Amino acid sequence: MSRIALIGPIHPLRGGIALHTARFAAALRAEGHAVRVVSWRRQYPAALFPGRSQIDPGEPVCDLGTPLPEGLLDSLSPRSWGRAAHALAAWQPEFVVIQRWHPFFAPALAWVARRLRQCGARVVWMVHNARPHEGPAGLWGPLLRLGYAGEDLCLTHAASEAGALRGLGVHAEVRTIPHPAPAAAPRLDSAAARATQGLPTGGIVFLFFGYVRPYKGVELLIEALALLADRPEPWTAVIAGEWYMDRAPTQRALAAGCLTERVRILDRFLPEDEVAELFAAASVVVLPYRSGTQSGVVPQAFAHGRPVVVTQVGGVADAVQDGATGFVVPPDEARALAEALGRILDGARFSAAAIEAAHGKASWTPLARAVVARAGTEATE
Repeated sequence: MSRIALIGPIHPLRGGIALHTARFAAALRAEGHAVRVVSWRRQYPAALFPGRSQIDPGEPVCDLGTPLPEGLLDSLSPRSWGRAAHALAAWQPEFVVIQRWHPFFAPALAWVARRLRQCGARVVWMVHNARPHEGPAGLWGPLLRLGYAGEDLCLTHAASEAGALRGLGVHAEVRTIPHPAPAAAPRLDSAAARATQGLPTGGIVFLFFGYVRPYKGVELLIEALALLADRPEPWTAVIAGEWYMDRAPTQRALAAGCLTERVRILDRFLPEDEVAELFAAASVVVLPYRSGTQSGVVPQAFAHGRPVVVTQVGGVADAVQDGATGFVVPPDEARALAEALGRILDGARFSAAAIEAAHGKASWTPLARAVVARAGTEATE
């Protein structure tokens, strides 16, 4: 088996990439590899971070392994980049897997990657976003390509991101593997979860889950829900996750649509036990994204046995069977989204077996095996 270094945020840092790093490391260890994780001691400078905290106050979602992850990297300190590269080079990994999601971190990661290539390690980039979600990609210029080399391997979770890498002129090998899901998610009693969350025991509960950012289309969801305000069927919507944008326009839209009593906003970081409750309480998970690459929320919903309503953007809908595991609607069309939600109020049902099958396919094993696989196997470009 191989020695694999994994560079990425991990607990006590929070967020989807940190969870991905932890589960990726666990999957690599399950394949028998020796894994060493190097994390960040500082990611974003406080002045640039849009949220309230970068730290998860809870416990790790899975065993972080041995040795424990080291917070060696500082995004603003080149000296720390050198120290991290030196520490990993001394460990002599055969592969180094680097989480890549925003060009802000490209200088640090490129520095480390170059040093480890010189020591004989193959560099594997786990590319979550070839371009940033928000703002003009041109603003970041050459940072979008910085660090990639022709001999590297790039892993993506969506074919659209593989195409985006090619569009940037990246000549490395690219493989696409669907976004994995937690191997096992707690299946709580729905009625008990609703009672704990103070939600109605009857009717439909629509759940939006995750950090609230402009590209995720919360305002589109509010517009669609306003079209359902006069429906006689009981429904409630929950928007759960810390807001990384101004809430005032949404609050005004809720008031204008007479939705303040039907839409609950949980504007905070949610611990894992409460996340499980929210998914258990939900009837369906809604991702009204205006743009995007992929989403870990889709496989997470399937892991909790919940269908999804998603927009056809990037690779967000790739794993969704329209009519079986959820509904797929065009982006930026509130009426189309409202019609899909209305079909659920009308009694549309999804296939529990298909949702379980989709969850079963969202394994971490193919991703772990792709790191050391030969070209042309395990995945497609």
